[in-house]
Amino acid sequence: MIQLNQTFYSTLHHMIDISGLFLDAALIIFLADHYFMIRNSKLKKYPLLFYFVSFVLLCAFLYFVGFSREFFWFVFSIFAAIFGYCCFLYRGSFAMKLSIGCIYCSLYFMMDGIYLSFYRYLTSSMDQIPNAVSLFIIFFQRIICKIFMYFIIRFLLKNATDIDDSIPPVYSTCLLVFCGFDLLLMILQIFYISPMEPRIAATPFISLFMTGTFAMILCFFYLFSSMIRNYKENIGYRLQAKEWELHKQYLDQTKDLLTSSRQFRHDMKAHLFCMEGLIEQEKYAELKAYLKQFSQSDFLTIPFQAICADESLNTLLNQKLKAASNLKIPMDISVQISNHFAVQKLDLCTVLSNLCDNAIEASSVIEDPKITVQLKEVKSYLSLTVSNRTQGDILKKNPTLLTTKKDQNLHGLGMTIIRNIAKKYHGSVTLSSDSHSFTCFVLLENVKRPSVC
Repeated sequence: MIQLNQTFYSTLHHMIDISGLFLDAALIIFLADHYFMIRNSKLKKYPLLFYFVSFVLLCAFLYFVGFSREFFWFVFSIFAAIFGYCCFLYRGSFAMKLSIGCIYCSLYFMMDGIYLSFYRYLTSSMDQIPNAVSLFIIFFQRIICKIFMYFIIRFLLKNATDIDDSIPPVYSTCLLVFCGFDLLLMILQIFYISPMEPRIAATPFISLFMTGTFAMILCFFYLFSSMIRNYKENIGYRLQAKEWELHKQYLDQTKDLLTSSRQFRHDMKAHLFCMEGLIEQEKYAELKAYLKQFSQSDFLTIPFQAICADESLNTLLNQKLKAASNLKIPMDISVQISNHFAVQKLDLCTVLSNLCDNAIEASSVIEDPKITVQLKEVKSYLSLTVSNRTQGDILKKNPTLLTTKKDQNLHGLGMTIIRNIAKKYHGSVTLSSDSHSFTCFVLLENVKRPSVC
């Protein structure tokens, strides 16, 4: 009967241990799915199958690498599972993926410190630990602690955000330093504190020290995530201000064009009356001088061309032609798109306006300038290429295209706006340069998607 009870407790102990492994795999999937975007959206075409396969593979990895082994291999299996799973299936920065692995393992160590204190409290007055107490302790370690970890992860996810191109490199460096410090503490726990003499390693001071240290690491990560999130929100407000500035500039230019057109139509009768009087008086020399002066009026010198069928694009491109013409910059524009496209006109005009303004600004300070703009439909995409001549390799001199203007609150955000719009339409932005030219190639998906209510 005693042997049967011992077998029963051993089986139940093993089942709880396996259940803890299942919870580990589920928490890893939950953590990765909320912090990062899946690399290939087709993988989530059947989400239940995707999560089931991921769960099985993670369980198998954790079981064969770290289950029922030394503490070092157990922690290594957890860290490797998180880091490998995120890197293989999800997009995101290397530093953030590394930090997520460190944070999860830090949670393990913090829970381990709580577990040790709880274990000491229950067994301090016992010469021999009963099976029921041993079972309760393993249940607390493998199940209850995981529930606490879940709620801590939920708390950390309130500020979940990844480090992308809009975040300065110093943030990634800071995060990598943090990961190095965290890994150092975990190595200290594994190789120094854990192998110590049991009566020393089990003192309350050690448990409180490790628990407090890793709690501080979690607080740091939460504050760091909040800082990144606030920075992104600040950038978002600046981008919105920049877009409003571009839209206002576009509307002001259109208003000026309409005002000039109305003024010209208003004055047309007076001009015709004067020319008719000169003809009647046979003052042909004065008529010729008047016609020459009339042909140089502001409205007639606007190089308005029928570039494309869409009025918004046509007006915008003619405005850029005029701006380039005023600076004596040749500008070749080729537009081969239909009048019906899925990309919103405001977004397309924003991209065009940004790229043309950048090209005109860069061309205004060099000799023999030239700008080429090409917009066409390529299968299910709108392809936009803007190229201008340069003196020297721009990307070699300024890889991040930082603005050189004094007012950087609204300047220097053009490429970020373009990348955001390209991301919105599942497209891409490619920059290339050599010693004589700079080219920006933008792809925007030209497919109408069903609206989500």
